Amino acid sequence: LLTSRWKSGKTTLVAGVLRALGAGGAFLGRPCARGAAVVVSEESPALWAERARAVPIGPHARLVSRPFVGRPTPDQWNELVGRAAVLRGAGALDLLVVDPLASFLPGRSDGDAQTCLDMLRPLRGLADAGAAVLVLHHPRKESAEEGSSARGSGALLGDVDVILELHRCGSLASDDRRRRLTGLSRRPQTPRTLVYEWAVGTPEFRVVTDPLETRFRENWPALKALLSARGRAATHKELLLDWPADQPPPPASVLYEWLSRAAAEGLVERTGTGTKTEPYRFGLPRDLHEMLTRLDPLPLRW
Repeated sequence: LLTSRWKSGKTTLVAGVLRALGAGGAFLGRPCARGAAVVVSEESPALWAERARAVPIGPHARLVSRPFVGRPTPDQWNELVGRAAVLRGAGALDLLVVDPLASFLPGRSDGDAQTCLDMLRPLRGLADAGAAVLVLHHPRKESAEEGSSARGSGALLGDVDVILELHRCGSLASDDRRRRLTGLSRRPQTPRTLVYEWAVGTPEFRVVTDPLETRFRENWPALKALLSARGRAATHKELLLDWPADQPPPPASVLYEWLSRAAAEGLVERTGTGTKTEPYRFGLPRDLHEMLTRLDPLPLRW
């Protein structure tokens, strides 16, 4: 079960997985076998065609777009999954994707435990036959503990083998293409956390091994320019007040972490004791050559 907010990149991530299934090898640093897939989607073929121009998928993945008018009845849903089971028996299906759960839920609502179990029961049979099943879902409105954000009945979370949640990594411009996956699983090989980024308009998905370091390196030029323009040492709170109005500022704690990292690497000088009356101030190191050229020339003595 993969849960994230609307338009956060779930289906784009699925497109990357589907592409990897074509050739096998690896995806986001994880082994990926070759396989055939069927995607049951609420989206139109035109939207999938547009997505495939950026992330070409291939003929090993088939799209079943909007197979029902409205929500299916239990019999209609069972028939659809039954067809997938036939493909599995013929060796023509390794992955079934349902995108999203709410559009194909037979019954009243995802808050009803029996409705959820009725939907999952045939999918469980397909999984027991050796196919992978991936169901995409939306989160509840209120905040929830990690692993519990999926909307609806707890029966849904209790029945699946792997709970994945997809989150944005922040509000900065450099965070726009980066996502964080968290996993709770019955399978020990499932990573607890994985951060990746997608190169928009390309089929390239990359693991970000050190998100904090990457974020710092991306934003250091802007921070350096800010320090240079100020011309004197400043606290992290003062620097936030100087942040360009057309750019989202980092949280105060993030900016402080960047400045502390820069100080540890010798990129900035830190003064002060870190107390309330004498907070840390950060400034660019003074260049010795620049200091010397600003001095009045001394008369030569022989």
